[in-house]
Amino acid sequence: MEHQVIILGGGPAGISALLWCHSLGLQAILLEQGKELGGQMLQMFHPVLEYPGFPDKTGVELRDEFERHLRTYNLRYRVNCHLEEINLRDRRLLVNGEMLSAQAFIIATGAQNRRLGLANEETLPGISYSATHDQQKFAGQEVVVVGGGDSAFEDSLILAEVCPRVMLLHRSDKFRARPSWQQAVFTHPRIQVMTNCEIKEASSLADNQLQLLVVNRTTARQQTMQAHGLFVRLGIAPNTAFLQQQITVDVAGFVVVDRAQKTSLPNVYAVGDVCRPVCFSVATAIGHGAIAAKDIAEMLRP
Repeated sequence: MEHQVIILGGGPAGISALLWCHSLGLQAILLEQGKELGGQMLQMFHPVLEYPGFPDKTGVELRDEFERHLRTYNLRYRVNCHLEEINLRDRRLLVNGEMLSAQAFIIATGAQNRRLGLANEETLPGISYSATHDQQKFAGQEVVVVGGGDSAFEDSLILAEVCPRVMLLHRSDKFRARPSWQQAVFTHPRIQVMTNCEIKEASSLADNQLQLLVVNRTTARQQTMQAHGLFVRLGIAPNTAFLQQQITVDVAGFVVVDRAQKTSLPNVYAVGDVCRPVCFSVATAIGHGAIAAKDIAEMLRP
C-alpha cells in the first residue's frame, strides 16, 4: 500500500510528525512496534517539567494527552507492528506480512537505556534503570549505581534517601554530571564513589541479592561485592540496529541528519533521540517532528 509519509516510531517525535503531516495536508501513517504509543515517555515516572502547559504530568500522563490529540483528528497509527523487512533507499517495508511504501520516511524510533552488556543482564533479578520508579522497592537495602552522568548522580541521591548504603561505580575518574550534583554525592554520608571500575560479571544469590565481580581498570584488581539492587545509568543507545547499515550513522549509532532532519538518503528523515539531538527531551523531539514534516511538505509540493 502506498502512502505519502510513513513514520516509524510512536514516541513524542513520531506523534508530532503525524500531527504536523495532518496539518500540512500530507497523508501519513505512524507505525509503532510496542503495544502502545509513548516511547520513552512510558519510562518517565516523574513530572516532565520542561514541556510547557502540563507541569504536573508524568511521561505516561503526557502521552495520554498526546494520544487523545491524535484521536481528535482520527489520525492513522498502528501499534504491535513487527518489522520484517525494510529498504530505506526504495522506501519500502514489510510489517506484519503487509508490504508498505511511501514517498517519504520519518525514522522516529528513539533510544533505550544503555545496557552493561552482560550475557545474563536481561534475566537477572534486582536490575533497574530508574530510581524514580524503583526506589521504594529497594528501601532499607544496599544498592549499586553504575554511571558517571546526571542520571547516575541523580539516582544515587534519590536512593540515598531510603537506602543505608549506595555504591556509585564509574569506569573513569572523570564525571559528566552537573557540578552541584557531584558536590552533593561526594559529600553524602551514605554514598560511596568508586572510580575506574566496571562490572564484569553478575550472578544471583539465594537471598535475592546480586553478586558482582568488579574490576579496577587501572590496577586490574578484582573484587566481589553484594547488593540487593543494581541501577544501570549509562545513558541511552539509539534504536538503529534494524537499519542494517542502510543509512549514515555516527560512531555511537545515532542517525546523522542536517538542519531539516534529512538523512544521507533522499526523502528519508530522522527525528528525536534516534539522531542525537542537542537536548534529549520531549520538547526537542516534538520540534524535530515539525521540522521534518514541514520539509517533506515543501519537497512533495507539485
